[in-house]
Amino acid sequence: MPRRAATRISDVIARRIRRQISRGTLSIGARLPAEREMARRYNTSRVSVREAYRSLEELGLLTIRRGAEGGAFVSEVDHGTVHRSLSMVLRLGRVSHQELTEARIMIEPPVARLAARRATSEDLTRLQMVVERQETRLARKGTYRPSNLAFHRTVAECAHNLPLSTLMNALADLTLEIVTKIDVPRPVQEGVCRFHRLIFDAIQRHDEEAAERLMLEHIGQIQGGIGESLARHLQVGGDGQEQPSADRRIC
Repeated sequence: MPRRAATRISDVIARRIRRQISRGTLSIGARLPAEREMARRYNTSRVSVREAYRSLEELGLLTIRRGAEGGAFVSEVDHGTVHRSLSMVLRLGRVSHQELTEARIMIEPPVARLAARRATSEDLTRLQMVVERQETRLARKGTYRPSNLAFHRTVAECAHNLPLSTLMNALADLTLEIVTKIDVPRPVQEGVCRFHRLIFDAIQRHDEEAAERLMLEHIGQIQGGIGESLARHLQVGGDGQEQPSADRRIC
């Protein structure tokens, strides 16, 4: 019973600190009161305050430093922490290839539309470099593996929408896990590079409709190609024995 009460109080403290950070009352680098002082304010124990601080540290909102100059300090928000947490949630949910395809079709085409609307000259330069690097690799080495799905991540950055970018990166992580398990046929690789070039051209000329339409077609084709390769990979495993169908959970 005492433990549950302490946890509830720590949640209240953490919630109030989060609210102050979101409102800007507590700025980046601000030092929070010492555990003893915070415990006095909330008429609780230092244990409750410590739990609240630790929970916020796990979320990436606070940095805990030890020593004479130590304490709890407001951190610069690490969006990577949110991305990693979302990726882990999706993995634990054991996402199927069909679910991943549906999610990408729902999210990525509108992101491409926003990218065409908002991309700056610097954004376009980065995106062009990604496309040209992929094309060069395919031409010189005869193969192209989307080692980090850089094109799709960069398109998300061009959209300048943090929630959508976070979702895109999480979906890219899951797609990458699948791609690394299978051999993507050369025609699929060529189709990827071709669509990336077309989508880039649409974004460069700020053609929102074309960017969205091309991304929709691209996702449908690439996920279909991956699905066929994945089905073959799952039907016959490395030991030559028949495996479950491609409808099984993939993550």
